[in-house]
Amino acid sequence: MENFELIKKDRQVIKFCYYGFFKSLRFFEPYLLIYLTQRGFSLLEIGFLLTIRAGFTYVFEVPSAFVSNRYGMKNELLWCFTFYIISFIFYFFGTSFWVIAIGMVFFGLGEAFRSGTHKGMILLYLEKKGWFDHKGFVYGRTRSYSMLGAALSAFLSIGFVIWVPDLKWVFVLTIIPYVLDFILISTYPSYMNERVGGQSKVVLFLNEYWTGD
Repeated sequence: MENFELIKKDRQVIKFCYYGFFKSLRFFEPYLLIYLTQRGFSLLEIGFLLTIRAGFTYVFEVPSAFVSNRYGMKNELLWCFTFYIISFIFYFFGTSFWVIAIGMVFFGLGEAFRSGTHKGMILLYLEKKGWFDHKGFVYGRTRSYSMLGAALSAFLSIGFVIWVPDLKWVFVLTIIPYVLDFILISTYPSYMNERVGGQSKVVLFLNEYWTGD
């Protein structure tokens, strides 16, 4: 019980929690399809745009592991939020299919670079602190903050859509929590950029799925 109280008050664990909170403030998400139809895109074009986003996320899942192994998880996550912010800028200024498509590419890259990275950072921190056995408790806490952020995002987005003169401004509002998350991640310990382990995630992936080991 003493460990749980210590973990809850730990400064870095609190940062992990607020990362999830800010990350879930996607004010644009409930209105993305409406925004695209307002811009005059057909359902076929919207389908292609979403396919581009999902495709880049899928294709770069494994290459992103090379980035993590070579440059560190902290840098990878910083690049992830840079990609997100760039995508929001393209969404804001997008009037043609190809401009929005570029935004989808950057958003897909952001998703690929984010996937699993923060969990790895949490595991690394807990291992260094000797709290690895309490990872379920820490994950639960960070997840609760993420769910709170998602709920608040859904609520606030209603007010934002009523308040802003055009739906495109919701992307600008989403940049704010993502910039805060970028700043928050930049304060994470520098050792999170060190190479971890003898095998990269790519090698482990190939061993598990291609050789059947």
